[in-house]
Amino acid sequence: MSPIILYNHDASPPCCLVRLVAGVIGVDIKKVDVRDIENGMKNPEILKKNPQHTVPTIDDNGLVIAESRAIAMYLVSKYAKTGSLYPADLQKRVLVDQRLFFDQDLYNRILAVCAPLFYGKPVPQSDADKMKDGLDTLSRMLDGKQWLAGDNVTLADYAVAVSLATLEYNPEFAIDAAKHPNITQWISRLEESSPMYREHIEQFFETVRKTAEEEKKKAQQK
Repeated sequence: MSPIILYNHDASPPCCLVRLVAGVIGVDIKKVDVRDIENGMKNPEILKKNPQHTVPTIDDNGLVIAESRAIAMYLVSKYAKTGSLYPADLQKRVLVDQRLFFDQDLYNRILAVCAPLFYGKPVPQSDADKMKDGLDTLSRMLDGKQWLAGDNVTLADYAVAVSLATLEYNPEFAIDAAKHPNITQWISRLEESSPMYREHIEQFFETVRKTAEEEKKKAQQK
């Protein structure tokens, strides 16, 4: 069986999630790096596979899936040796699903405070307020809990952690340990939970820093 093909961009948080999950469960992937997402995913072959022309997209021996959370669910459901990351039990799984839907909203709020910097523009106060509200919500979700959805690490923890790592694009909104100890303690637990998690998230941080610096220079030259 051929390895799973991942249409990837190293600086993309959703792609990071897919790489992270594949690494944790031990699935081999073959990266096809797409440097120019806007144009690189619009050739007829790709559009036929994925009409959304987005990354990440995987091709698992003919089965094509887009959307990072859907890809992560699929990889764990098919290839994970245990069901702990995405439980088969409906009552446990729905908690993971709920947090994954929350993560989609949180990620959009994070993008809203990071994207303006690529264009040398200030962050609108309304978007800053929404971002802070999202962090407050996450903090409440973690109050008195070790993990986001159940008694162990799940896909929800990985997805939200990668979304938060995106804030490296705009350090002004970095997690403040004094304001959100629940979040910082949870992040520490995640880092200790798996060497593979730590490896992937550190690589992503480094990629984000380089990309943010490059985009900052471009914005200054305009």
